[in-house]
Amino acid sequence: MTQDLVHLARSQQLDSLEQAWGQATQAPQPDHTDRYATVIDLLCERDMASRALGMATAMVESLATRGQTQAALELGFRVMRRSAHNDALAKTIVDLIDKRYGDQEWLPPLKTRSGLVAAVTVNNILEFDRLRRYTQGFVVYHGAGWGEGTIEGFAAANQEVTVRFASGRTETFPLDTLLTSFKSLDPNDLRAMKLQRMEQLQKEAEDDPSALIRRTAGLYRGTITSQQLKNELSPSVVSTKDWNGFWKRAKTAAARDPWLKVEGSATRPTFVLRNKPVSLVEEASVALTHANDFGQRIGVLRDYLARSEDPEMRNQILDLASKTVEQAIEEKKASHAHILDGILFLEEHGFRASIPAAQEVRALLVKDDGSLRPTAIDRLATQASREHAIELLPQALGENWCDQCIVTLTEWPNSVLEKLVDRINLAGNGGQCLAVWEKIAPYPRRFPLLTYLLGKQFCDGLFEGMENAPTAMAMGRVLLHLGRILNEDRKKNLLHSRILGRLTSLLTGKRGLLHRALDGISREDLQTYLGILGRSGDDFPQDIVDLIDRKVIDDYPELLAKPELPFWEKDHIFTTREGLRRIKDDYRLLVEEKIPANSKAIGAAAALGDLSENSEWESAMEEQRNLTGRAQDMDQQIRSARLIEDQDVPEDRVAPGTKVTLVDTATQAKVTYKVLGPWDIVDDHTINYLAPMAQGLLGKQVGELAAMPGQHGASEVRIEAIERLV
Repeated sequence: MTQDLVHLARSQQLDSLEQAWGQATQAPQPDHTDRYATVIDLLCERDMASRALGMATAMVESLATRGQTQAALELGFRVMRRSAHNDALAKTIVDLIDKRYGDQEWLPPLKTRSGLVAAVTVNNILEFDRLRRYTQGFVVYHGAGWGEGTIEGFAAANQEVTVRFASGRTETFPLDTLLTSFKSLDPNDLRAMKLQRMEQLQKEAEDDPSALIRRTAGLYRGTITSQQLKNELSPSVVSTKDWNGFWKRAKTAAARDPWLKVEGSATRPTFVLRNKPVSLVEEASVALTHANDFGQRIGVLRDYLARSEDPEMRNQILDLASKTVEQAIEEKKASHAHILDGILFLEEHGFRASIPAAQEVRALLVKDDGSLRPTAIDRLATQASREHAIELLPQALGENWCDQCIVTLTEWPNSVLEKLVDRINLAGNGGQCLAVWEKIAPYPRRFPLLTYLLGKQFCDGLFEGMENAPTAMAMGRVLLHLGRILNEDRKKNLLHSRILGRLTSLLTGKRGLLHRALDGISREDLQTYLGILGRSGDDFPQDIVDLIDRKVIDDYPELLAKPELPFWEKDHIFTTREGLRRIKDDYRLLVEEKIPANSKAIGAAAALGDLSENSEWESAMEEQRNLTGRAQDMDQQIRSARLIEDQDVPEDRVAPGTKVTLVDTATQAKVTYKVLGPWDIVDDHTINYLAPMAQGLLGKQVGELAAMPGQHGASEVRIEAIERLV
């Protein structure tokens, strides 16, 4: 509330200020005296001493009535120094002096010296205020050698004062010597605080560095260089090892401080105390000159708008933002991302730029060849801007925007992926995302958020009745694998932790997917679910574990015996020797030829000029990211590889390393497949055991039925023969 009073005084919202001040006098805070005084100062600076006097008198009386004598007295002295006073306030202050210091031996001689015994005048009160600062507890300063010291005693009989200096030495002086040769320091003076309130200074250095700069500048008549600032604060207040961090924060804070003007260079600035604070608009204008590029200028304007509560002030800041954006558009030097940030910032607050935001969204996301570069959306500075840009995709990309986005769905960054999928759903095209499912289902680790989002679409019925739609059991299997992966990483990955919480609700809620998947589930499929849980760790979400365990207990209690998992259910990729050789050759080609060749292309593109508008450089950089990402994935997969030849391949069950003959129960057509690893696929009669086509076959025996996905939907097949290949 006190900070609001200062804001209201600065912005001259006088009616609101008086109303808020009246509320503050009902429960005044003694530790807010400096802020109350700041309000009085601001009013007096604007020639409103009469208004300031009435408000100050009410606050002094309220503090005094509540027994806050010291706070009331300090505020009263401050008001007197501002010449906002009358006889009634003067008499109140004298009464407070007697109440506060009545038990001090030095009160009678100091009242006599100040003239208060003879007459109650403003000058006499201010003289007493000066004299009391040479009594016990105050800090004095001697510029010719003694330095700072705290007064430890005042002998009223002979008017001698004992001072303990910062050096540790203690000396006694006549009061007249102190009055003529020593300066009394304000309790908020940096030198006094170093002796008495060092912890407060150190907290200020951490929380409000610009306030510390203002305090230090006061020692140098309001103008202080960066070197003088360091000399005063390091290492006494800020340790040598922490100085660089403090200095970085202090320069940023000073550029935004309405009481400071920053002059000189960025590396060696000089800080000047203003006589009056600049308005937020003036302050923002100054801060813009210290921004290195247009992107930083938009960040500055966002910050100042957030700090402003006054509608008129906000409109002025937005006017300044509009001029800044238009200047950047005209100069054509800023990147599309920065220009778009500025335009979106204006649109968020009801302003419009000379070019539509959708035009810049297209320029940012569409390459010269018409294809999308989804990762470019993360160049926008704020999450609000990124989500706003997603809303503009229909205007930016045209009627087939959904098709373009779905084709590239695996490339969109996590920052906007959910917003994009929601936008596609809202357009009525959510079902088209099914085309992406088969691409990502085998790789939940690589696409955790997208896997969850498509699982949510399935639960919302968007894939209902569509060809190649997964069954509830198959979807549940993939999402359980996703849960296992998220659980492994959740302690070090905040995003994975959040997805896991939402996935748990999706699976176990009242209408959750697991309820559908477990309804009528076969023994073999339930065993598959248990196998996934067995590899998920003890801290896997208990709601999921309990739901599956209850189904096992009700229908197949013998499964709790935890039989040995078949080798293909373990966390490895199984392949033949030839398949492993093939992936290693591809990896070697990628690392030794393609990536180095693309690095040369990056260098050549960089030589063409301005990188912000260099499409060749952007394309080469995007290709480099894709290549290095593939290399990382391949390296991880190779490390996880195990040879099928080394496994105990069963002869009576479909498994990696077997050849299976199937009969379509509807057409009686026969087909034979080799079931091998993902790098063994060299013809149409070899299938990857990790693919949806093979998942329904694994573990089944001759004579059993299975569902086989196909172009025209799933078909039922009977296993006629199984032959071991290795």
